[in-house]
Amino acid sequence: MPTYIDNEYYRSEYMGVEIDDNNQLLRYIKRASDIIDQVTNYKIKDFNELHPFIQEQVKKATAAQVEFFELEGGPEMATIGNTLNNVSLGKFSYGKGTVPSNNQNSNIISTTVINYLKPTGLLYSGVATVGAYHV
Repeated sequence: MPTYIDNEYYRSEYMGVEIDDNNQLLRYIKRASDIIDQVTNYKIKDFNELHPFIQEQVKKATAAQVEFFELEGGPEMATIGNTLNNVSLGKFSYGKGTVPSNNQNSNIISTTVINYLKPTGLLYSGVATVGAYHV
């Protein structure tokens, strides 16, 4: 699978939160690129053939997801971090109410990613048509 940004883009162009470990940053970039592919239903076949505006939005979305991973403690914490509703340790107990969500991925994908991708058409999941049907 392709990666849509590199370390330099994240640090110099996007100017995301500091990630000192280059290997960790590369790992986050790979995971974030996978998330972008999943969210767009793998519509990006040849990144270089996309319109420059769409390319930039995909890069920003990828960088935003990398930053989200860093702020949430990594892809693993982003995946499981918000799923605990009740925790007990001895007499101590902590619980939080559940908020219904129509998006099952809401805790692993930054809302900023969706906002960057909205104007690109890559989130469209309807059926493409080849012609108009007239009655």
